[in-house]
Amino acid sequence: MVAVNVLCLPLWCSVSAQMLTTPFEGSPLVGLRGLEPAGEASPFSLLEAIKGGFSYGVGVNTTYDSNFFLTHDNPQNELTANVLPWIKYYSDPTGGAPFSLTANYQPMIRTYLNNPNLDGIDQSGGVTMKVSGAKTLLAAYMNYVTLSGTDRLSGTFVHGSVFTTGLRGTYQIAPRTSLFANVRYAQTDYGSSTLVGSDIYSAEVGGYWSATERFSFGPSLRYTREQSNNTGIRDAWAFNMQARYLLGNKLQFIASLGLQDATNSREAGTSTLGLTGGLSASYSINERLRWDNSISYITVPSATDVNYVVNNLAVSTVLTRQLLRSTVSLGLEMNLADYAGVGATGTNPSNVGNQDNLSLILTYRRKLFADRLDFDSSIRYSLNHGSTDWSQLQLSAGLRFEF
Repeated sequence: MVAVNVLCLPLWCSVSAQMLTTPFEGSPLVGLRGLEPAGEASPFSLLEAIKGGFSYGVGVNTTYDSNFFLTHDNPQNELTANVLPWIKYYSDPTGGAPFSLTANYQPMIRTYLNNPNLDGIDQSGGVTMKVSGAKTLLAAYMNYVTLSGTDRLSGTFVHGSVFTTGLRGTYQIAPRTSLFANVRYAQTDYGSSTLVGSDIYSAEVGGYWSATERFSFGPSLRYTREQSNNTGIRDAWAFNMQARYLLGNKLQFIASLGLQDATNSREAGTSTLGLTGGLSASYSINERLRWDNSISYITVPSATDVNYVVNNLAVSTVLTRQLLRSTVSLGLEMNLADYAGVGATGTNPSNVGNQDNLSLILTYRRKLFADRLDFDSSIRYSLNHGSTDWSQLQLSAGLRFEF
């Protein structure tokens, strides 16, 4: 299985080479995140609404990797250089329009010093549309990204692609009560005989009640279907309770917790009951210091091992200090991958071990030349323990210019 973990600055995406085989199934927090109706809306013309503006530019970055292939013995270092031109369209640059559309496209030209046979071009693009009214909000999106790198779960250099699309919306039925619904689809493909992609479908309905201007909570019911030639069909029903607390720009807290019942087509007559949920929290300690945290837990088909799914717990915490014209961030990421068999496994269980990964990240970002040039640098140190034990140091620096 190949996990996808993409770090995106504004239109500047770089891939963590450790996570290319865990395709995401969508955030469990979507029900309470950014879906409030916009209030009184005016009639609009589609032709007028899509008149907007373009922004475009180019980025370059380079990365030193002390363990490019993530091996325990004889690690190989690598120096990578990337060129990233980009273009983005906004139909509503100033905000507030009842209809808005954004679209972006970015290729990434990759070159390697010690492994030129791996040179290539990755790309990403997407479209998002939103329609808001007095009591409703609808949003639709579609994204496609191709990724390359050494994956920590499969232990191989992977070329993969992820396609995601979805539709979500809310309807306010009373001053303090709203309903929401969303559907999502994600498809992964690796173009390899040794790695198997998957299709993930998800639908969710629920509601929430605003007890105060700051606190909202409510239930939701979610259905997820995962299909893969490696693991068959996995159906999961989940009942969640979600809560959100907002204190202006000072504190934002969104959490979801519930029970999930899952069945697999290769385990007839059995089901698995477990917890599901996630958390996203940010706290502005003062005007210049911010603390961001997230927790997510997902189950996805394994791309490498027959009749195995991977339960992945991801925890992230980042402390960001705003300087005069720059920012410094210190972050900690933890990913715990637990393999679980579904049916008669095609791999010796002793060869399928859990993977525990810990990364410490220090970043420095600065704007130059009237904020048209961004400088970005980072130091990332990772430790992995499981079926393979390894360590990795990555040093990155880059520039992004907007014309």
